[in-house]
Amino acid sequence: MADPAGAASPEALASALLTAHFSVMLTGIRLGESDPLETGDPRGEWARNASLEVLLTDPARFWRFFYPRALAAAERHPNAAHTAIARLQRAGILSAVVTQAVDRLHLKAGSPEVVEVYGHLLLAKCERCGERYGLPEVGMLMERSVDGVPRCTTEGCSFPLRPEGTLWGEPLPVEAVTRAWELAAAADLFVVVDSPLRTAPISLLPSVPLTRRVPLVIIGQVPTQYDRYAALVVRTPSIEVLAALADLVAPSPAP
Repeated sequence: MADPAGAASPEALASALLTAHFSVMLTGIRLGESDPLETGDPRGEWARNASLEVLLTDPARFWRFFYPRALAAAERHPNAAHTAIARLQRAGILSAVVTQAVDRLHLKAGSPEVVEVYGHLLLAKCERCGERYGLPEVGMLMERSVDGVPRCTTEGCSFPLRPEGTLWGEPLPVEAVTRAWELAAAADLFVVVDSPLRTAPISLLPSVPLTRRVPLVIIGQVPTQYDRYAALVVRTPSIEVLAALADLVAPSPAP
């Protein structure tokens, strides 16, 4: 399966999936796009403005930065890579999906189940009483607030809200990470798509199948630290690769 040129055919990927009994896929934060961390300094920008520390010490600054970006994530639509993965899952060819994405586009595309290791950005919550709020509600609460910080509207609460997902500087959800490790340990094929594999602990996930000599496939235009260990590295844009793969092994029914 080795492919030094990075131009694997859909047939090679189809063969790998069809011969696996339990295939697991890890997708990055912006599936189907070039690495969003390549341009500018968005990683540092989020760390400086949307960390747990900023939420606790300067919540108004946190929400000014975070809210428009959460709205932008909520307005995204699944692309051909998301729909192709959903087709592979529903056909029983892809066993499980783990994602670093926080936009829920896999679920919008129709994937039956996805492990979201960072949670998602589409809700806010009150850690005092447990109430949840959609982003439009959060926006209204910010407008009504004197300091721009949304607060819980439950009677007698008024506790400042926080995003549902994981922030910089806090641990990932234990249940999701545990499930991701269980899936990686059970896989007999592990596929990484559009993840630069730079941020621990998820950057370590491919090492779990590799220690068991399970084949690793990497799809994406950004090199990773695991390329040298992969059975197959595909540099073709993931939208093209996954759409062709789904058409080959899980074609959509005729209208």
